[in-house]
Amino acid sequence: MQFGRFMKRGQRGASLLEVLIAILIMSFGLLALAGLTATSVQYGKMAQFQTIGVQLASDYVDRMRANADGFLLNAYNKTAVYAVSTAAATIPACAVSTACTAAETAAIDQAEWINSLRQRLPGGDAYVLRDTTNTLSVDIWIMWTEGAVAEGSDTRVLTGSNPDCPAAAVSGLGTVPRCVYFRATI
Repeated sequence: MQFGRFMKRGQRGASLLEVLIAILIMSFGLLALAGLTATSVQYGKMAQFQTIGVQLASDYVDRMRANADGFLLNAYNKTAVYAVSTAAATIPACAVSTACTAAETAAIDQAEWINSLRQRLPGGDAYVLRDTTNTLSVDIWIMWTEGAVAEGSDTRVLTGSNPDCPAAAVSGLGTVPRCVYFRATI
């Protein structure tokens, strides 16, 4: 007996159309996977910048604790508007090289810290303000720009306003930096 005679004459294999549809579905899946990978890399980089911000804020608070007189003079405040700069801040010298005053030590600490911010974070800057209601507290905002944001690929997130940034630090800016807020007690 021949089995071939009893088989239907219809479809015996995959048609070209079915193969093309399978390739299309698979390509959408691979495209989604590529987007997911890119997003995870971006969030990983943002987490790295936040970790660096924590380290830098901790360093600055330690400098304030070491120079409590300078802290009480508000010499550690940095209240300038955010500016993207890669230039090194000039480290001031003491009037008497063997005996710096508390304000001079604070100015040196701040310049060294700003240089560290600019080296370790893209567009790194900060806004630091001693809390006037609690004499031993300080508010620190670490600010930076991200590569993708600076190029304009994700401007919807950071144009207009960022509630994490102090208004006085970002007033008048078109693109607002990323900000991380810290509060410390000396």
